[in-house]
Amino acid sequence: MWRRTAHDSKTLRMSLERVTITIPGETLEAVKTAAEREGLSVSAWLSRAAERAAKIEAGLAAAEEAMAYVDPPTPEERAWVHAVMDDATRPADDCSRGAAA
Repeated sequence: MWRRTAHDSKTLRMSLERVTITIPGETLEAVKTAAEREGLSVSAWLSRAAERAAKIEAGLAAAEEAMAYVDPPTPEERAWVHAVMDDATRPADDCSRGAAA
C-alpha cells in the first residue's frame, strides 16, 4: 500500500492512501467539472465529498441512537416538521412567484 503524509488547509498532518474506485462516466464528468470550478484536483474534491458524506452518516447514526430515548413525534409534530421542510426546500422561483402574487 502506498502512503504519504501531507498538510491540509488547516496544516494538520494526515495520512493519504491511494485507492482505486469505479464510478459511472457521467458522475466522473460531473466531478471533474465541479473540481475544476472550485480549483481542486479530482482527488481533493472526491476526498472532501467523501469526508462530508461520512460526517452526515455519523450524524444520522447519532440522531438515530438519540431517538431511542425520545417518544415518537405526535401527528401534529410530524405535520409541523413536514411544513417546515417543505418551506425550506421549496425552489427559489416558487418563493418569488408567491411573493409577486
